[in-house]
Amino acid sequence: MDPLSADFIKLARALKGAELYSKAYEVFIVTVTRNPELADSHCVEICNLLEILNHGLAERGRMEDIFNNFEKAMRIYPHSHNLLNDIGKYLFKYGFYKEAWAHFERVLHLNLHQVMAEKNLNSVKNLLVERWHFRMLNDNLRNEAYRQAIKENVCPRGDKVIDVGTGTGLLAIYACEAGAKDIVACDGSETMTEIAQSILLENKLTNDIRIINKMSTSMDSQDLIGKATLLLMEMFDAGLFGEHVLQMLQHAWPALLSEQARVIPNSAEFFITGAQCNHLNTKYQLSTEAKKFLNLGKKKIHVLAPDETYDCEDVHLQKDIKYLTEPQSVVRVNFNDLKDIEIHLNRTEPYEVELKATEDGIINTFIGWFNLYLSDTITITTDPRSDTRANAWQQAVFFDEVPRTVMERDTFKLEFLMNGGHFKLKPSSNAKITRVSPEMIRFLNDEDYIRMITSVIPMACVYLGKIVDMSQISVADLCPFPVFGMLLMKRGASSLLCCAKNEHDKKFILQVFKKNSIPLTNVTILLGNDWTVKLLRDDKYHAVFAHYLELGGDIDTRLKDIATKLKEHHLHIGGLFMPANLWIVGQLVSSHWLDINNILYDVNVSKFSMAEIVNKYSVNMNYFVDFSTLKYVPLTNPVKICQYPEGSSIQENTTPVTKDGHANAILCSYEIELMQNLKITNTSRPNSFMDGMLFMTRSRQSLLTGDIIRLLQYRDEEGAIKLIFRKIDEE
Repeated sequence: MDPLSADFIKLARALKGAELYSKAYEVFIVTVTRNPELADSHCVEICNLLEILNHGLAERGRMEDIFNNFEKAMRIYPHSHNLLNDIGKYLFKYGFYKEAWAHFERVLHLNLHQVMAEKNLNSVKNLLVERWHFRMLNDNLRNEAYRQAIKENVCPRGDKVIDVGTGTGLLAIYACEAGAKDIVACDGSETMTEIAQSILLENKLTNDIRIINKMSTSMDSQDLIGKATLLLMEMFDAGLFGEHVLQMLQHAWPALLSEQARVIPNSAEFFITGAQCNHLNTKYQLSTEAKKFLNLGKKKIHVLAPDETYDCEDVHLQKDIKYLTEPQSVVRVNFNDLKDIEIHLNRTEPYEVELKATEDGIINTFIGWFNLYLSDTITITTDPRSDTRANAWQQAVFFDEVPRTVMERDTFKLEFLMNGGHFKLKPSSNAKITRVSPEMIRFLNDEDYIRMITSVIPMACVYLGKIVDMSQISVADLCPFPVFGMLLMKRGASSLLCCAKNEHDKKFILQVFKKNSIPLTNVTILLGNDWTVKLLRDDKYHAVFAHYLELGGDIDTRLKDIATKLKEHHLHIGGLFMPANLWIVGQLVSSHWLDINNILYDVNVSKFSMAEIVNKYSVNMNYFVDFSTLKYVPLTNPVKICQYPEGSSIQENTTPVTKDGHANAILCSYEIELMQNLKITNTSRPNSFMDGMLFMTRSRQSLLTGDIIRLLQYRDEEGAIKLIFRKIDEE
């Protein structure tokens, strides 16, 4: 490097140190542009500076400046996958989804194993086409029921049809098949209307069905060129009315439909029953055991769920569910009667339901489902007890009700409010409820892990006692709730650093500490998800308990980086770092359930050609998967692939196939060892503090017992991982 260039580089670094990032960046760019031989050696430094600069610009809303900065960098580094990925992230942030998709695909073309780019591409696909489209389209029972009802109701060459919220256009295609003369299909999503248009082209139906990219509530009869005589819809969520179907119909009847028009379905009915399901309850309410451990008595601690009146679950997969009441109808609405629609939509009085217990037990959740009366003779149900239920929809879980003990034949009443077309269970108890994050609920309800943490306390104290007196011990505990730190503080530790996801969690931590007589003067709680280790200055800790596993099953690379920095720069010599070891575990499986939730098959859509178009939006990573309820056939035993975050970017282990089958997914879990040579636990346990992550294979591969496969872990520079497999004799 010549002296002048060296001076400019030194100037750029000084400007960066003074936080004059824009000027520093300009100096770097000019210097490297004039001296191309410096590009490679300063690439990381320039990209890191650009990341800081653009972050500040984004906070000030200066989008144009951000992309101008990227343009300058790309002139120097046209094939940088890191820059391309970052550009894609900002394109995604600002709503340029197709452009973001193209950038992430370009990264993967340059390097197939850039995991973060693959995750980002999946995020774009998830946003453009929500995952429920796959399971809905693969629900052959639902599809054929709609097909038959439409066939029975369409007047050939007589009906003018509107398909509202058309999605892929399947119901409109059924109407065309039944002989309708004039069909309009509308959808508010630009992507879905493009998909529908492509499907019509593929099936040679573009002259028979007109696609409009509008919400039906912003349309009038001029859009239809006259009023429709038949409306088709499937705008339902697990709680029946959550997709604003009543508001849509309230507008459609006067604006889009003739007086003699009909609607399919013609009506719908919602049902409720009380149940005991401890596995579900641990997701939403703090258990009695956890409250006892924290000395909280009978306080009610529930999950924080803003604006959510129920959750959606595949209740039929719950192995421990016990239905404790007879089901009762809450409401039935006639979609062909505008007056009935408006009565229910505008109702302020609650719907009262009386439930009767069928046996003794504790009701800790209420399960809701619906019937769709497509016609006088065709009904679809989502009743989780039925073997002929439609799997297109999940069930509604009303999780916030305080558990109640019932005896057989006891009766009690529930009240439901039509909360703007969204069912809400009115609390039947006046008990004060404390709210905390899902992460904290799940962590504290994981009895095995809490027991494991508690069991290492004596050994941790012995270990730390060799380097410092107990009264001087400083602890950093980054778990969703600092159980380890709290227990050490109860034994006399000097100080504790912990973190809280939100104000609710912080308030709860302080409440528990007060209950356990822990002095708060030496407790520091870092709030939110944006803090960095810079806040710690030169502070050091005798014990650090790291936690970078996300609730959905992935690794939080930000917290992983923080853990690494704590271990390398903020841990006293000889200090205790936990967990001592963490391993990535993979297991190859075959699962029809995963298939129908991720990939469309034409055989399920009455053999119309749709799969090739829709499957472009398939993703290969699934999160928030409960392995303890997932339907799958294991084809190998779980295999430790590697330690994390140690080791190289590509690591592997070999394992034999233990059962014949067609492999289509790899389950990913983690084994945790808190201290060396102590008990190890796996996160795939029932009621674990986290769900699972899995990786769909690129195609179903036939395997035989005794085949040897390699399970490989790819890890990019940020620490994001993915798992793939290869059959050894194919290499």
